[in-house]
Amino acid sequence: MHETRSTWRDLQKQQTRQIILEAAKELFETLGYGKTTIRAVAKYAGVGVGTVMSHFKDKASLLSAALMGDWERLIEEVAATTPVDANYRTQLLHAAKIFFEYYARRPSLSRNLLKEAMFSLEVQGPELTAMDQAAREIGVRTLRSAQQRGEIRPDVDCEVMHLALFGEYCFVCTVGLSQPEPDPDQMLAMLESLTDLIARGASPESPGTK
Repeated sequence: MHETRSTWRDLQKQQTRQIILEAAKELFETLGYGKTTIRAVAKYAGVGVGTVMSHFKDKASLLSAALMGDWERLIEEVAATTPVDANYRTQLLHAAKIFFEYYARRPSLSRNLLKEAMFSLEVQGPELTAMDQAAREIGVRTLRSAQQRGEIRPDVDCEVMHLALFGEYCFVCTVGLSQPEPDPDQMLAMLESLTDLIARGASPESPGTK
């Protein structure tokens, strides 16, 4: 009986946490991070301020949790749908497409989330930093696997190449989300062109290589 009661309490606590997170995301989307307050989140979620604070120590941790939850789901979708036999270019663009489509569904929220994730030291906590690092490691491993298959020259530093590709991705996100209605297809086409420039320089058939 005690175990059943504990399980029910845990489930209720998880549900309350998710309700608070969804309320926070709605307010981050409509008001922006700067104008959203813990009190406003509590009111929108239909809970007390103390309840919000029992789950999240401050507004920055709320935004960090919102980012992590959404990014975890997107990363899971990427892992489940990426064609494993495709070349690295196809795999990287497939992952980008999934993220671009999410940004297009919730552009205002995405603008606020990405802005704070990139520039707010409060939001860049250890958990978010660890997730970002894990995602980068996946990207580097993808490039190294491609290098072993002969798609990338042996002398190319895959970590540096990933930084270049990720920089282009961030640039496309900035350009795409600056539009009133981001178009994921246009964003993907832009990234595809930029990726091809980097890929040609890393290709074994690149002009000037010996």
